[in-house]
Amino acid sequence: MKTVFIINNKSNRLAKILPGMEQDCRQNILGDVELVFTERKRHAVELARIATENECNNLIAVGGDGTLHEIVNGIMQSDMAENAYPILGLLPYGSANDFARTARISKSIENLVGWINSSTVQQIDLGKIYIHASGETRYFINIASLGLGPEVVQKLDRSTALFGPDFHYFSNIIKGFLSYKKKEVSCTARNWQWEGKLLQMAVANGCYFGNAICTAPDAQLADGQFQVAIFGNLSIWDYIKNLGNLKKGVKLNHPQVSYFEAPEVIIKSDDTCGVEADGEYVGIVPATISILPKAMRFLMDQDI
Repeated sequence: MKTVFIINNKSNRLAKILPGMEQDCRQNILGDVELVFTERKRHAVELARIATENECNNLIAVGGDGTLHEIVNGIMQSDMAENAYPILGLLPYGSANDFARTARISKSIENLVGWINSSTVQQIDLGKIYIHASGETRYFINIASLGLGPEVVQKLDRSTALFGPDFHYFSNIIKGFLSYKKKEVSCTARNWQWEGKLLQMAVANGCYFGNAICTAPDAQLADGQFQVAIFGNLSIWDYIKNLGNLKKGVKLNHPQVSYFEAPEVIIKSDDTCGVEADGEYVGIVPATISILPKAMRFLMDQDI
């Protein structure tokens, strides 16, 4: 058995724990253990593809949602058959760790080692985004969003978290509100359709995004459906007033907020409307977002 750890080399949170983590993993995980480090943006995609094609058994992301997103895409870009994909795992050392909240995965190395050695695995869904204009396909494990979300992601990429991740996210959400012009968007699924001015849309496999905002409390990782939360022509006051409820996972009772479910949605707009997935900017609609049921084996407790 071979286990490969792909480690986000830019994460300052890892500096103190890496030596102990490496020692624990090498001593306690059955089989060969290899640690590799990212050197640039999207490097984890390449490292994950190589590890997959070299037939590693377990592939562990050490970082946050962005690192996990890149590794998922690296696995999916490999030339291996789906039944030969490695089992995916996570040590959540990112700034948001929103997927880990849904999956209830902690930073515990002991838990991870136990799951690896006992093959404690769940098969979970992935999302697939097809950007019509470019023909590009991207995959995501947590949430894809449109409208405000992609603009916040771009602002986060261009800024520095001087006062911690919570303030960093919140301040950039407010900056996004102040600069964002709502897009006219249509969203079509098999059994429903929505159109109108869009503040934010979340197409959710997991529950949380934007640093612990529970936008899709009914989302499940292995039910073959997206939960779709649409925030239409909301004001900044509406958003701030309801942020506490969103953090708690309370669905908003508001005429401009709608909740649906679907295995696939097609999104169009005559405006320039971006798409992000797992906190990574993907492209511009029109786009088709579809579920891939139980496409990935993941190390986690089986009662999720």
